[in-house]
Amino acid sequence: MAAAVLVAATALTLLVVQPWETAEPSPGGIEVDPARVAELEAAEAARDGENLTAAAELATSAQERLLPVMDGLYEALPTGDESGDASAADASAGGPEGNGKPPTAAELGEWRGVVQEVSAEIEALPSGSSEHNIVRNGLLLSTRLLGDTLDVVELAGAGGGSGESERLSAVAGDLRTRAVDAWAVAAVQLDLQYIAAERGHLHAFLPLHSGMSAEGEAELPHGDH
Repeated sequence: MAAAVLVAATALTLLVVQPWETAEPSPGGIEVDPARVAELEAAEAARDGENLTAAAELATSAQERLLPVMDGLYEALPTGDESGDASAADASAGGPEGNGKPPTAAELGEWRGVVQEVSAEIEALPSGSSEHNIVRNGLLLSTRLLGDTLDVVELAGAGGGSGESERLSAVAGDLRTRAVDAWAVAAVQLDLQYIAAERGHLHAFLPLHSGMSAEGEAELPHGDH
């Protein structure tokens, strides 16, 4: 009888202990299934890869669509001390000359349509990792600043060349440069993500005008990067 009781007790012990030996207990005493953890990590990696591809494709597409807007703003707005560190470098880069050419109402409407379209597409990007959200939010901030720039340009045009118009043009120039800087933050982060994913480099910077390089960090305003 004693032997039978010992065998039964041993079997019961194995039934109770064995499940805990097949899973790793967390610090809180909750079972952790390594297979489930690996599955979740794989799903997160796949999502990050999809987000990176979507952000990269949108950044390069948006860059191309926004270049005519940037060219128009470069012709309309002051550069140099009023709106950033641009004048001498811009001239040597072969950009358009003769800043101060006010856009027509039709041009402003066309530019605003492009900016709003791009902004809506960026806003539609899903949120994700902190790195991805830096890219998304930086691009979104940039396009919103460009929208503000166009609003102030319109106000400046309504001033009829007065001193108030000149002041508003300087404000618009500053907003335009802030938009370029915000885009640059996102572009640098996107490039770092591309490198980390072993996809090479991706340079999708937004220049002050199409005569400037959008391919390399050396061309960023203020020489910050």
